Amino acid sequence: MTFHPILFPPIPEDTAEYAAALFSEEYAYVKLGRKINSILFDLSQSGGEFLRDRSAIIYYIYALLTVFQYVEGLTNRQLVEATRTRVDFKYALRLPLNYPNFEPGRLCEFRQQLYRDPTRQQVFQELLYRLAGIGLLEEKCGQSMCALEVLQAVCTNTRLETVLETVFQVLETLAVTDSEWLRQITLPHWYERYSGKARLNSHLTSNKDWNWSLPRIGQDIQYLLAEIDRAELTSISSLQEVQDLRLVAQEQFEGFTDAGSNEKLVQFRVSSCASCDRRIGSPTHTGDRKFVLHGG
Repeated sequence: MTFHPILFPPIPEDTAEYAAALFSEEYAYVKLGRKINSILFDLSQSGGEFLRDRSAIIYYIYALLTVFQYVEGLTNRQLVEATRTRVDFKYALRLPLNYPNFEPGRLCEFRQQLYRDPTRQQVFQELLYRLAGIGLLEEKCGQSMCALEVLQAVCTNTRLETVLETVFQVLETLAVTDSEWLRQITLPHWYERYSGKARLNSHLTSNKDWNWSLPRIGQDIQYLLAEIDRAELTSISSLQEVQDLRLVAQEQFEGFTDAGSNEKLVQFRVSSCASCDRRIGSPTHTGDRKFVLHGG
């Protein structure tokens, strides 16, 4: 039986005209927009049964969006904004300039599917090989990026943004609710770590960044929640922002005691947050990183 894959439509005229005025023919996203159907046709020949379904086009779109996130270091929220304003993204995906926004939650759902479905994950890996071939992704040691490495980097930056946004909100609310109490318990480094500048530049791009920042943020959250409990002030503990912080602490971090030193440590959940674990189980990642901070 002849197989006719689902392919992207032609590049919309308005998008093509706008992109031609802004970018060269060799720009990676422009090359992707021109070559996308030949890339996807090759993938469809070796893909699973799901690529023979009309929903395959949705898979391709979210797979490419995930790659864009990785290349640009964008969180879910930042990517949605970028797809609204960036002509190069619209060209690569063959979307009209007035295409409606994507939903951040759908990006998370797509990654959950990849974690639990080896076939879809393998197709994603094959896509990475081909995108490296047109210069959209860099190669490391002669090999394209590992699919799980891309997924984990994107998830970590999105989760970090969620954590930081929650901390920002609770500190702002506490400053209004009981500024004197907050002044007494605030740690000196908070002024820089949770400043407006940090809020705008929240993404991390390397193992060094992750290993340094994530456990320290977790330690700050643990300290702040302990001080809130110690204060025994209903006016503070009942705040919605404080409840949100408790939930984030539970979903994104886990505490444990070091067997050698008996120290209480805070560890960022490496593979996924607790909410994802409940939906997809605990995925096995090769080369998982542990983000641990010793001491109180």
